[in-house]
Amino acid sequence: MEVVIGFALGYWIGTSQGRQGIQKALDSAQAIWASPETKRLLSEGLTAFESVAAPAMDRMGAKSSSRRSALISTVVDELIERRQARRTA
Repeated sequence: MEVVIGFALGYWIGTSQGRQGIQKALDSAQAIWASPETKRLLSEGLTAFESVAAPAMDRMGAKSSSRRSALISTVVDELIERRQARRTA
């Protein structure tokens, strides 16, 4: 597997076709990032995160770095569970 990955990276970096492919991928990524749909989805995601995180932070008094890390992990787990529940509904 490592050999295949190494070959693919070598091709991408070492050939003009590979470099063109990288440039196309970067251009596509920039276009996706700049699209209104991406911005809307990111905004919705942040709003959902804040709605779950704010009450939990208040309850935990998340002041230290380790508490914030634990809180973020808990919130991410909650968001994943909500998404999975929405998909199965």
